[in-house]
Amino acid sequence: MLEKFNTDRSMYWSLFSPFLRNLITLSEQYVKLPCFETVISQMVKNIYRSERCRYSELEAKLVGDFKFGNSFQQEDLDYENLEFKEEIYWVFKYLKTIRLIRDGPDGLISISPEGMEWLNTQVLEESELEDPEQLVEIRDYLNTFELKLDPIVVSYNQLTQADKGKVDRTLSSFYCAKDPDIQEFVRRNMERFNDRSICRSYLILDRKNSDDENFCVLGFFALALKILKVDQSKLSRKQKKDMNLLREQEGIPSYFIAQLGKNDMFKYNFEGKYLLDEAVNIVYGCIGLLGGTIVWLEASKEADSVVKFYKDNGFIELQSELQEDGIERIQMVKYLNRE
Repeated sequence: MLEKFNTDRSMYWSLFSPFLRNLITLSEQYVKLPCFETVISQMVKNIYRSERCRYSELEAKLVGDFKFGNSFQQEDLDYENLEFKEEIYWVFKYLKTIRLIRDGPDGLISISPEGMEWLNTQVLEESELEDPEQLVEIRDYLNTFELKLDPIVVSYNQLTQADKGKVDRTLSSFYCAKDPDIQEFVRRNMERFNDRSICRSYLILDRKNSDDENFCVLGFFALALKILKVDQSKLSRKQKKDMNLLREQEGIPSYFIAQLGKNDMFKYNFEGKYLLDEAVNIVYGCIGLLGGTIVWLEASKEADSVVKFYKDNGFIELQSELQEDGIERIQMVKYLNRE
């Protein structure tokens, strides 16, 4: 379906971002993993310091870096280590994809010439190389390196036509530190929700950088049919007209963007607008077959940047409600009959 650093070791790099060590909290039975930027940073530093190393050595060093004294501890250490080693692997593949590191013919890993050219401009004290809190700012490298992508929208049903092992590896490569629920949905709940027709999920895959082992997931979204409940007494005449509301009507059958998120692995290479535009395009196709005028979604009232993103892309704040989980969410609509 889809197919030099300067040799003087007193020179190190700076441009380290003051990221907090965000943790991905999955659920009570799942482990907590260091965020993607933290692992990227420590991997780059370890490869640089060793100059050349084998993957097994790099993996062991990273497990040690994050297991001791860094809040990365769990009762089930075997399962914890397995989950973290998987994250290490995906970070390793990503750094090779953006050509910051490379595999040599002798099986040894080193910083690539492109990576060295960038890192050679940076300065950092040697003591900071050991500190996982000091994070390399990968965005600075990506500003000088443009990863070429060839995105395609694929439904979950289409994806599952591929080899099951490849599908499982593909879904396990999706990370979303800002919203662990989205990560959990992609990895473990997408199939169940699809089978029960609760929603339909779509993935944005990158044909250019996918390989025989897995497809590169840039992001995903899920669409559903849902009743948008409204209080007509709080709506303007124009709002009622835009919604095609009948007198006394309290709910509007409409299209709902239930989930939408980028893969942390490619979040610096891929714009969220592409995801949203593709979700709306599919809704347009549904409107052509079934009718309707509204697509809507929800965003936490506290997430100012998220709300702004949706507003910048044509969504209008309609109302807000305090939901069962104690979070107040804004319901935002887009009237597709205007376009």
